[in-house]
Amino acid sequence: MKVEEIMDKNPVFVEPDTTIQEVVKLMKEKKIGCVVIKNKKPQGIVTTRDIVYKHLGEGKGNTVKDIMTTTLVTVSPNKNIEDAAALMVAKHIERLPVIHYGKLVGIISTTDILKAEPELYKNILEGLKMGKGAFLERGGDFGQCESCGNYSDDLEEVEGQWLCEECREAKT
Repeated sequence: MKVEEIMDKNPVFVEPDTTIQEVVKLMKEKKIGCVVIKNKKPQGIVTTRDIVYKHLGEGKGNTVKDIMTTTLVTVSPNKNIEDAAALMVAKHIERLPVIHYGKLVGIISTTDILKAEPELYKNILEGLKMGKGAFLERGGDFGQCESCGNYSDDLEEVEGQWLCEECREAKT
């Protein structure tokens, strides 16, 4: 099953200047993590973990840009959900923005995987609990883009650098 088949195609997003209080209300209402968007491109993600640890625990800032995680881990819509699950376990995250040609097209969560493949969700939980890097064998296409620094499941080597889809396009 592909990510695009089960992802939320209408992710909720906020601007970086949105207050943390507004984001908390939105997340509570929608029961989600919020992808932060600026100029229709993903800039980061803010989750309950960011709010609790960074804002409440460390007293950081009043707006989303003060606490958001800017090094995004993303997945392509044409990847298998097993790949998305392995990425979630490897990076200890519960949501992945789905990026296609540099644009946010959706978001996939562990809950989406639970609904589609209950057995796979059990493996995700076990992997997260045990702190394993990944519970599935992975190809060499996952890692950190050497240009923008974001994590991607679609790296390719271009002129001696491992680049995500967006950075490859920018070079052409």
